[in-house]
Amino acid sequence: MTLPLVLALVGATVVLSPILVRVMDRAAGYPIALTLFVAAALLGREFPAVSNGTPLTWGVRWAEDILGPGTAVSFALRADGLGIFFALLALVIGGVVFTYSAAYLPKRKGNISFYTIMTAFTLSVLLLVLADDAVLLFIAWELVSIASFMLIARSGSSGEDGSYRTLILTFFGGLTLLAALATASIAAGTTSLEGILASDVWAQDPGLTTTVAILIAVSGFTKAAQFPFHFWLPEAMAAATPVSAFLHAAAVVKAGIYLLIRFSTIFDGTPAWNGLLLIMGLFTALMSATFAITKTDLKHLTAYSTVSHLGWIVAAIGVGGTVGIAAALVHTLAHALFKSSLFMLIGVIDHETGTRDMRRLGKLYDKMPFTFASVCVAAASMAAVPPLFGFISKEAILEAFHETPYGMVLLVLAGIAAFLTFVYSAKIVFGAFVDGPKDMSDVHEAPVRFWVPAALPGLMSLVLPFMLATVDNPITAGVHAVTGDGDYHSHLALWHGVTAPFIVSMLVLVAGVLFVLFARKSVWAALENKELLPTTGNDVLRGTVGVLAAAGKGMGALADGFNPTRHLFPPVALALLLGLCTLLLTDGVDGVTPAPRPEGIDVWWDLIPFAIIAASVVGMVLTRSRLASAILLGTVGVGMSLQMLMLGAPDVALTQFLVEALTVVVIMVVLRYQPRMFPETPTPRKISAAISALIAGVVTFAGVYTLTGRRGRSELAEWYLTEGGEVTSADNIVAVIIVEFRGFDTLGELSVLGMAAVVIAAVVGSMPRHTFEAGTRPRPFGQSQFNSIPLRKGLKLIWPVLIVLSVLIFFRGHTAPGGGFVAALVLATGFALSYLAEGADNDVVDEETPIKLTGWGIIIAITSGFLGFIEGGFMYAIHGEIAGEHMTTSLIFDFGIYLAVLGMVTSAINALGGYLRPGKDISDLTYTRDHDANPLPGVPAPELPDNPADPYPAPINPAPDRTLAGAPADGKER
Repeated sequence: MTLPLVLALVGATVVLSPILVRVMDRAAGYPIALTLFVAAALLGREFPAVSNGTPLTWGVRWAEDILGPGTAVSFALRADGLGIFFALLALVIGGVVFTYSAAYLPKRKGNISFYTIMTAFTLSVLLLVLADDAVLLFIAWELVSIASFMLIARSGSSGEDGSYRTLILTFFGGLTLLAALATASIAAGTTSLEGILASDVWAQDPGLTTTVAILIAVSGFTKAAQFPFHFWLPEAMAAATPVSAFLHAAAVVKAGIYLLIRFSTIFDGTPAWNGLLLIMGLFTALMSATFAITKTDLKHLTAYSTVSHLGWIVAAIGVGGTVGIAAALVHTLAHALFKSSLFMLIGVIDHETGTRDMRRLGKLYDKMPFTFASVCVAAASMAAVPPLFGFISKEAILEAFHETPYGMVLLVLAGIAAFLTFVYSAKIVFGAFVDGPKDMSDVHEAPVRFWVPAALPGLMSLVLPFMLATVDNPITAGVHAVTGDGDYHSHLALWHGVTAPFIVSMLVLVAGVLFVLFARKSVWAALENKELLPTTGNDVLRGTVGVLAAAGKGMGALADGFNPTRHLFPPVALALLLGLCTLLLTDGVDGVTPAPRPEGIDVWWDLIPFAIIAASVVGMVLTRSRLASAILLGTVGVGMSLQMLMLGAPDVALTQFLVEALTVVVIMVVLRYQPRMFPETPTPRKISAAISALIAGVVTFAGVYTLTGRRGRSELAEWYLTEGGEVTSADNIVAVIIVEFRGFDTLGELSVLGMAAVVIAAVVGSMPRHTFEAGTRPRPFGQSQFNSIPLRKGLKLIWPVLIVLSVLIFFRGHTAPGGGFVAALVLATGFALSYLAEGADNDVVDEETPIKLTGWGIIIAITSGFLGFIEGGFMYAIHGEIAGEHMTTSLIFDFGIYLAVLGMVTSAINALGGYLRPGKDISDLTYTRDHDANPLPGVPAPELPDNPADPYPAPINPAPDRTLAGAPADGKER
């Protein structure tokens, strides 16, 4: 139970962060850091067993039979040598960063968002590196992207552009990862990550292997900031220094490295994989090192150095084998230590001097001696100066390059990159502490609690070379987890003799020292903030987004207008074309040719609903009245409801009938904003519409006649009918399918329903005032108050009946026609009647109630799914008896549906028909008594009568045949 305990500890920091910040302000970083250290200790305690080949595992089945019988998506965790390596890295570096944050952050309430998102960030990274299921891995990958976006964006306007670029690029990697994981899961027949990596399919299908390898490589490149996705990482420097330290050392970028190393298990040896990683890694290392030398901002310089070192690691992964993977892991550890330290120390410099621009700094080595010494150690480790740990890790990568067939070429390129690394590492030290032109006499050393956490990781680079045996074990365990080579054992050492990599290292050190002594000032001045290329990654991304936006605008123009024909024609034409092609191409194909129609499926009384529907449609075609069209549309629904009832589907019939009734009410509310009559339709359009209608009728008839009744039920339908009732102890198989067997589908539809409520409120609320012509939203005339009295009195009798009916229909849904959806519609008719009984515009519930109903409905529905973990998996229905009555947890899910439907309906009535308050007013040039105090400029307010029985005058400017504002004078639709 170590893995769930570790996750629970880190999850607790997310939940408790707001409380801790309110009590302790920025000092909340201390208990959070302690919790992460405890989690790391618990995980580290299990390392001996893991290193012996016994990974920690834990899991709960989530969804059954996803890829076939017996398969499942699981919330599965697995800590092998590789997973525990990255998990400990995230926990330990994260703990140090939180300790640093407690001294770095200002005292303010905004620290709540920082600590909450940072702890969620840590949890997401931990979940990613421990995930043993493809679905869980993808979810964690996206959570890491979202957390990094939020942390960068919270820096304000300075981080807005960078956060969006980060989101776009990392989400692009999320799409490629989704494609790769979906393909891999289907090919391997499982979503288990362990099963995917152990599948034989990769050896059997080289084409599939290459495709998935490229997708995984691109995904890793987006997170690990490899060319051409490298430019998001320097842009992320707008985030606070603790964010930069964690993001660069142990979070987002290491997520990309983890993914590439993890999938090296199956792709190492694939030429496309090894070549792509090796070439792009070395190119990124050289390019970013060159860019780093031109920067004067310490954080930007260090950011480009991160990109360069990530290129070293990716290239080592591309070398592959035990040597390449071991080198990548060693340098990942070294980079996490010196880079987290450098970022935090730069934060110390910025905090004490007020700037991190080298041009505004001066001689600080004597003013901040401890910070200076710490920066020297971290920068020297980054520059691979012996005997620091960075020298050992770089030697490991050079040795991996040397063992490839192109060893000498790679060593030369790596030597150039190493020299550039030395140069920009020296620039950090000399630019921040020695060469600056400003007077720093008023600067003093930072408090001990501030610089010690910042210096600690970098100082470990000085300690680890003298205790390399403790590093060998995690490296060996990580290599075993990836390569499966149990004979490999890591042997890190400061001295391996005079080898080609050692000679390259010594040449780089000599050249670097000579450069610093004799050429640094002139070269750095010549390259200061120079743009070395004609364009930047930001320019390319901006241009790409612009092209896509223009393309989207062009496609949107096809339906840009108020005329429904422009919206309906493309999908209708496409549907007809597909229907015709289907009927023509499937004729005569073996297994598709329809069998003879059985007797008894056609009965004469089917003509009754057909006649109702046909007459309604003909009436809709002939009338120009919007009111008549709304009524006739309702009668079409009534005919459909009757047909469903006659076919033996009372659930669907009742639902359809109630939906039609409520739809008519909503349509009538909307029609108040429309002219009374439709504009005259031009003759050519009538002809084209008639032709389209005839073709649609022919295709529909042919499809129905060809397919209806010519084959038996599917195996799944037969199983539902024969086994579903016994499994669920239910008689209403339709409702059971919706809330149990296909609960995931219903949950998705429920989300759409909730979004519909949000969209209704958003669209109506965003419409500008006076959008519509004067008189199209008339005030209720005086008689409306009297007309509504009978309904108002009757409603007092109807409401109790509707409530009782709603409750009965809700609870009987498991055994008889009913359920949450139709029960909610029954009660919703009460709200519709309440609105109609008012005689004037009024909200049926207060403004927040629809939001609360919809939100709580979705929350209850989702939460009820977790009860299924008690027996089976997410949304698994648990059955039992209470007081002799059969009960099921799906009833809770159904109650969520009930609330969400009520929320959507009340939202529609409130938004479209409710009383329009100031700020919500989208009315035209008419008035009600409440609005008369502020009449529109230039329009006199009407005089209100004294007779209380008729408190509202007739509409201003009544227009018997109004047209939309801006419509042609002849009333014809263009």
